[in-house]
Amino acid sequence: MNATTESLLITVVAVLGTLISALLAQRQAHRSLSEELNRLERRSSTESNRATYTALNTAARRYVAALTDQLHALRGAGDTARAAEDLRATTEDLRRARATHADCYAEIQLIAPAPVLAAAQEVNHTLNAAYGVLMRLTTATAAPEETPASAQARITDLWETTLPALRTAMRRDLRLDPDA
Repeated sequence: MNATTESLLITVVAVLGTLISALLAQRQAHRSLSEELNRLERRSSTESNRATYTALNTAARRYVAALTDQLHALRGAGDTARAAEDLRATTEDLRRARATHADCYAEIQLIAPAPVLAAAQEVNHTLNAAYGVLMRLTTATAAPEETPASAQARITDLWETTLPALRTAMRRDLRLDPDA
C-alpha cells in the first residue's frame, strides 16, 4: 500500500469515527431527553392526582362533618323557631357539602385506578346512604329502621373504616404508603 492510499484510508477512518461519535452522542442526548420528559410527565401526573385526591378527601371529610351536624341538629330540633332555623341551616350546609363531594367524586371517576376508584365508590355509597337516612329523618318520612342511631352508625363507619380505606388506597397510588 502506498503512502497516498494509507493517508486516504486514515482520513476516511477518522471522518467515519467523527461522524459515528457525533451520531452516538446525539442518540444518547435524545435518550436522556426522552427519559427526562417521561420523569416530568410522571411527576406532573402524580402532582395532579395528589391535588385531586386531596380535594376528594377534604370534600368527603366535610360531607361527613355536615352529616354529623345534621344529626345533632335533628336531635336538638324542638318546637322553637331557633331549633327549626338551625335545622334549615345545617340542611343547606349538608346539601352544599354533598354537591362539592359529588364534583370531586366525578373527577376521581375519570382518573383513578381501580383500587382507588373502588374505595371512592364505597365512600360515596356510604355518604349518600347516610344522607338519605338523615333527609328522611329531617322530613319525617323515615322507615322504622331509619333512626338517629342508625345514621350515627353509618357516620361512625365512615370515620373509622371507609374514609381511612380510601386514604390508604390513594396513598398507595401516590406511592406514599411504605407498605404499598
